[in-house]
Amino acid sequence: MAKIDVKTLQLLRESTGAGLMDAKKALEESGGDFDKAVELLKKWGIAKADKRVSRETRQGNVFAAWDDKDFKWGALVEIGCETDFVARTDDFQNFGRKVLNALIEKKTDDVNVLMDETLVEEMKLLSSKVKENIQVKRCAYFQTEDGMVYVYVHPGSMLATMVEIYPPSLDIAKEIAMQIAAMGPLAITEDDFPKDILERERKIYEEQAKELGKPENIIPRIVDGKLKAFLREKTLIYQPYIKDNNITFGDWLKSRGDYKIRRFVRFMVGEA
Repeated sequence: MAKIDVKTLQLLRESTGAGLMDAKKALEESGGDFDKAVELLKKWGIAKADKRVSRETRQGNVFAAWDDKDFKWGALVEIGCETDFVARTDDFQNFGRKVLNALIEKKTDDVNVLMDETLVEEMKLLSSKVKENIQVKRCAYFQTEDGMVYVYVHPGSMLATMVEIYPPSLDIAKEIAMQIAAMGPLAITEDDFPKDILERERKIYEEQAKELGKPENIIPRIVDGKLKAFLREKTLIYQPYIKDNNITFGDWLKSRGDYKIRRFVRFMVGEA
């Protein structure tokens, strides 16, 4: 049985509203994993858990900065809170800009590196002041020598994308960033698709087929078909182009020249 960390137990209770025994049991069964414990509490029907977790991840802003002269670097950081009201306050916005400036200085993709002792303390003070949970959820920093980094921020600052391409082309970079914002791909090509996500989807499709009573011998074929459809939907170059659904985005990109998408990120406030 996993050893239960007291601080994790306390955080789980505060975040979900669950009782001591329920929270402890969830941590024990999840091996001490906080996120899995939250999911267990939701599965068990602890009403406060679902309500509290959704409030924590629902609102906030994505703060962004970039090199608007040479387009050689860009930075994104997502900061969450419980309500839109707090997200619009000067205190929240000022804290967001301070974290963003730290990100530009540290040039990191790791929130643990970004959030030094001073920033953590300021986050706690802000949380106490506004009476909401404030969380720096994720960050990204791109820098290039020979390519271009382009950042798109959707009105409202709750959705932003960042892409690095080569060779530089502002028009092409804008189009890629807009496609990513609209369609939410998880990878550029099938080869770099996250293996853990594919495995998760495979298990879901297998369970669905079994629940429908499909014969064992055809389940693999059903699962493969669903996985191919999932890859088409979530892989950037295979997705329908948002301005012409008759072609894939990869086909459109090829028609514009020999451009390479090196990497991208898409931050949407409140997504899992």
